[in-house]
Amino acid sequence: MDLEKYLFKHVRVETIYGETVVGYVNMFCTAEENEEPYLDSIGIISSKAARSGIELDESEIKSIEEI
Repeated sequence: MDLEKYLFKHVRVETIYGETVVGYVNMFCTAEENEEPYLDSIGIISSKAARSGIELDESEIKSIEEI
């Protein structure tokens, strides 16, 4: 899943927990081990003015779409 393409976009995410998260992607991160990427994550806030949000790992995302 290419999460980086959603950076600075409004999205709707369905999680593996059955939740729907709608918001603005303000963070993208790739975790590495021995210089090899193994996990991507994104941060989602409710609006561009929000100060707190949720971070989701790639493994927690069932589907994602730009809105």
